[in-house]
Amino acid sequence: MHELAAYVRDLPMWAAALLFLAENVLILLAGVGLGTAVLRLAGAARLLPDTGRAEPLQLWLAAGAVMLNTGVTLAGWKLWILGVIRLDLDTTWWIAVDLLALLLIMDFASYVGHALAHRPRLYPLGHRLHHRFVDARPITLFALHPGEVVAFGALWLLVLAAAPFSVWALVGYTVVNLVFGVFGHLGVEPLPARWRRSRFFAIVATPTMHTMHHLNPARNLGFYTTLWDRLFRTLDDDYDRCRTGHAQLPALASAAEPAPRLS
Repeated sequence: MHELAAYVRDLPMWAAALLFLAENVLILLAGVGLGTAVLRLAGAARLLPDTGRAEPLQLWLAAGAVMLNTGVTLAGWKLWILGVIRLDLDTTWWIAVDLLALLLIMDFASYVGHALAHRPRLYPLGHRLHHRFVDARPITLFALHPGEVVAFGALWLLVLAAAPFSVWALVGYTVVNLVFGVFGHLGVEPLPARWRRSRFFAIVATPTMHTMHHLNPARNLGFYTTLWDRLFRTLDDDYDRCRTGHAQLPALASAAEPAPRLS
């Protein structure tokens, strides 16, 4: 890993840009490939209907997200070279601690940012664009307003600059974030009901939780856990019908849905 890090550090700017572009294209393709495979296996077990082909706007937004994320990665590379971001390159048990810390920190920070994005004055400026796509397709994860992509990227770089993290924890977080993001936008629930009724999945978010957020935007604002939704009382207790016995999904919320308050 040390040799690879030294090689990446010494790359010229143009080569680093191409490398990170390829990385972000692969992340997009991996997400779409995973989501497509899951949808084919899910068949009739969907929570949301298949609305046909993706809109051209979704594809353009996804392409823009790839380009912007490439810029964020390039900025992180430069901050690493300058010593602002420090990475632990060794393979130790501390990787698990770093990964858990990254998940909890980013879960809380993303929750706060998500709640703010749903405030009445801010919602029409950006996040409403993502919520226009209430469908079951993996590309929806990447169909974000450019401002949101940049804001999330800046948040990620700020967290990495705050303390040294294992490079393997960063890789692990990227994988976890992609898996949660893809499954949360497919409109399917692959986990068996008996698993979702467990205490573990009362805390860890399931795909159904984010699906219900797209149907009721004022609720279920968390990404990886239900912790912050429970703390700030934005969790829809009926979001998973296997836990409540309710068989019907809520009606689609309007764009004027009141935004949650962190209180």
